[in-house]
Amino acid sequence: MQNMLLSKALQRFRCDLDGDLDEKNIPNVANLEALLGEAQHLESNATRNGRSKSQIQKLEPIISQISNFAAIIALCSGADPATTGLVWGSLKVILDLASRTGDTVEKIVDMLNDLSLSLPRFRLYEQTIPMNKDLETALVDVYAEMLCFCARTIKFFRSNPHKSLVSFGWRGLNSDFDTTIQRLKTLSKIVDKEAESARLRMNFDQNKELISALQHLKVDDNDVSKQTIKFPCYIIPNGINETFCGRLDILDQLRVTLDPAASLTNKRALLHGLGGVGKTRVALEYVNRAKSSYDVIFWVSADTHIKMNQGFLTASRKLCLTPEDDEAQDGIAAKSKVKDWLQETPCRWLLIFDNADDPDVLEDAIPATTSGSILITSRDSSAGNIIGAETVHVQPFDSEDGHTAFKSLLKQKISSPVDIELAAKIVDQLGGLPLAIAQISGYINQQRYSLKEFLPLYIKNASKIDQKRVGKGSYEHTLSTVWTLSLEQLSGEAATLQNLLAFLDPDKIHESMLLEGGMEISDPDFEFLKDEMDFADAKTPLLRSALVDRFYETGTLSIHRLVQEAIVRRLSSSGLNGKYIDAVIILLSNGFPNSWNTVTSHQFTAWSKCEICLPHVSFLMKQCERLKVKPSDSKAYCELIFRTAWYLYEREQYDQARDFMKQGFLHLDQTHELTYAGALMLLGLIDLDTNNMKAALDSFNKALDIRLRLLHPDDAFIASSLNALSIAYTEIGNIDDALAAGNKAIDIRLRTKSDRIGNSYSNMASTLLRMGKPDEAEEMLKRCPSLKDFTDETFLSTGNPRFSGDMVLLAKIRIKQGRLDDAIRLSSKALDFRQSMLGSGLKTCDSLYQVASLLHIRGDLNLACNLLEQSIISADKMSYGAGYSTRSRYKLAQILEQIGLTEHSIQYMKSAEVLRSKLAPEPLLQPSQEGYDKLVLFMLW
Repeated sequence: MQNMLLSKALQRFRCDLDGDLDEKNIPNVANLEALLGEAQHLESNATRNGRSKSQIQKLEPIISQISNFAAIIALCSGADPATTGLVWGSLKVILDLASRTGDTVEKIVDMLNDLSLSLPRFRLYEQTIPMNKDLETALVDVYAEMLCFCARTIKFFRSNPHKSLVSFGWRGLNSDFDTTIQRLKTLSKIVDKEAESARLRMNFDQNKELISALQHLKVDDNDVSKQTIKFPCYIIPNGINETFCGRLDILDQLRVTLDPAASLTNKRALLHGLGGVGKTRVALEYVNRAKSSYDVIFWVSADTHIKMNQGFLTASRKLCLTPEDDEAQDGIAAKSKVKDWLQETPCRWLLIFDNADDPDVLEDAIPATTSGSILITSRDSSAGNIIGAETVHVQPFDSEDGHTAFKSLLKQKISSPVDIELAAKIVDQLGGLPLAIAQISGYINQQRYSLKEFLPLYIKNASKIDQKRVGKGSYEHTLSTVWTLSLEQLSGEAATLQNLLAFLDPDKIHESMLLEGGMEISDPDFEFLKDEMDFADAKTPLLRSALVDRFYETGTLSIHRLVQEAIVRRLSSSGLNGKYIDAVIILLSNGFPNSWNTVTSHQFTAWSKCEICLPHVSFLMKQCERLKVKPSDSKAYCELIFRTAWYLYEREQYDQARDFMKQGFLHLDQTHELTYAGALMLLGLIDLDTNNMKAALDSFNKALDIRLRLLHPDDAFIASSLNALSIAYTEIGNIDDALAAGNKAIDIRLRTKSDRIGNSYSNMASTLLRMGKPDEAEEMLKRCPSLKDFTDETFLSTGNPRFSGDMVLLAKIRIKQGRLDDAIRLSSKALDFRQSMLGSGLKTCDSLYQVASLLHIRGDLNLACNLLEQSIISADKMSYGAGYSTRSRYKLAQILEQIGLTEHSIQYMKSAEVLRSKLAPEPLLQPSQEGYDKLVLFMLW
């Protein structure tokens, strides 16, 4: 059976290698040590070539993990070394090919690391689990998936032997890798499930005889009742949860940590997390799955001392330590008896303390012994400190498990694409919280709503629906009450911080953003944000009660969406929403440089801070709109929105920038005329970049009129408006107006000794080039103070995206001067810079075309085609990229005709004409490159 499965895996491997590249082409690398030796050889080459060797050094633990996996494949299937050796040989080929193409080794090593982490962990499987057909099949599926990705990676490098080709094709390989990782994770879950099933069957068979023998044991002579203890002796609430899903990683961790047969001396575990996240359900599922491994299991509610003592009293009676007719019912005495019994018994026992949210309750409840296993559930992450427990953070469901749970609880079929999408939206709305999924699915079942009916109803009436109790489940809370006590117990700075977080995007709240932005808030209630230690003290109660979570790797906090909703409801009832919204506006404004209404260059040095703050501005806007709250300082709110829009404009995210601009104008008081003029300028720049020239000119002229009326004639803002007008006039071919506006801007900036004079000179150079005067354009460009020597480093050393535009302009000048090699060098370096700085946006798309056109002139037709295809792919993904896609299609059709691929050429020519007719309805008498060039900007700065 397994030989047949491995044969199929090898067939897939050959297919993915394509054609004559079968496994015979893969070198024979027999084992881990041989591969590491090859890696050391690559490392020495990398050092000689000046590349860092740190990535190569990371290979050993990665390869070791893959080795563990390959060993299990060989064990389960009886595969010969040559079969599993294909993995080592494939990895050698991949590393060797990657080392020849620039700095790709680092990316490949990172890929292999992610791949190794996605594999199932099998260190104990061969010792503890008998292999069966289902488990073996699941293992081979994982092996085949990994092996075939190796094959496709080899094919990629062999098809793209040069650095530039690898760079342009990397997106496709990366997408394939992401898909592979998702498949591996899914397949690994199947392996875990089959392994768990095999383990449970084995444990049941092993423990049958022991349980039978223990049933005949009696208590010792000190027991007053002289009654027989019936083994197994269990106190477990509820029954089997048929709808339990997911959490296999946590269950496996508990199995290893609490295993009574293991030699560990500290079999203690803590499940901690947010209220309603399912800690109790996970604990109960572990108990039901593993109970055959234990002789004694006692489930004790630890909400309060009273409940705990009652639990120990019940356990004492079960052990025949307290007579059933004991009227005193002394829980404290019973607890002492049970602890003594557990300390002395040779039995395998498990003690569960459920809902120990106040760790003090546990102080005198833990038996003084290292034998036995203890499991605690608590919202407080410090609860396990009392017994040195291994902590396991129980998180809300991810989208896949949340959807599975929701689907299993609903009494209606979810199969159509529409229902699947609606279910995903509902689970997302609930933040994957198991309590919310259970109660909301129960409410849908009770009211017999369709998903299409329920989602808008819940969005509108969430607070009322969250109060509903559905069914007679054991959980005492609804979504409206589950965090009430925790929130009520907060006070002072902890409460203030919790309230502030309710108006920030819940997923990634960077502490650096809070501390830096908090310095600008003058309200004394937020003074703790100005000191790291005070801030730490404020967040400690939130972390302990699981109201927020912290990720130390990124220094970020997160808060569940439904907790946010509970806080907002509490603040709304007391009228305090506005106080925290005003504070958040000040805090976030600190993350965006004041560039939208200031004459300045690109704020690229602040992009990382802007990116951190961006989702929080978007979230704040939605909260204000939903809650119908108006910030007290509308101007500050508008300026925050416009600053965010400016950042999006710089990052070429024009559609989102427009959306922000619309919101900003809605809230802008027209009496703030200069603010309005600044916003008009930004809107005009967005229209300019996206080739909406009429709208751009309209915005620029309106802004100039306001500024001329309110400002000094030599004001920097007036020069900025004139400069923008000059660019727009150049684009539409109105050269006289372009020269007039540009020269006025230059005169103002020279008189005022503005540091923005270089910006005017480079814009004027583009106008002169448009006039067909390349030499005069070069002389004008040389006037820029920072570009005098025209070296490549001059353009790119600052990292300013504006200078890459100057580099493109100089390349265009060189083309007109007949200096093709210089033009190719400048355009290629500008392309590399734009790709690394801006990704696959409009400017990168434009540079891809420029380089391809130059390669076409030089005769490098295949590479030119490759770049044009990349340009088309990028442009087609943008709502404003149609002109760039059309131009590239026309150019590609021309080159394909030269190569002899006439059929493909005709297809591209037809698609180019269809797109062109939509953009410019007037017909072309004769298709020409010049006609297609008019569909895009002359210069995209």
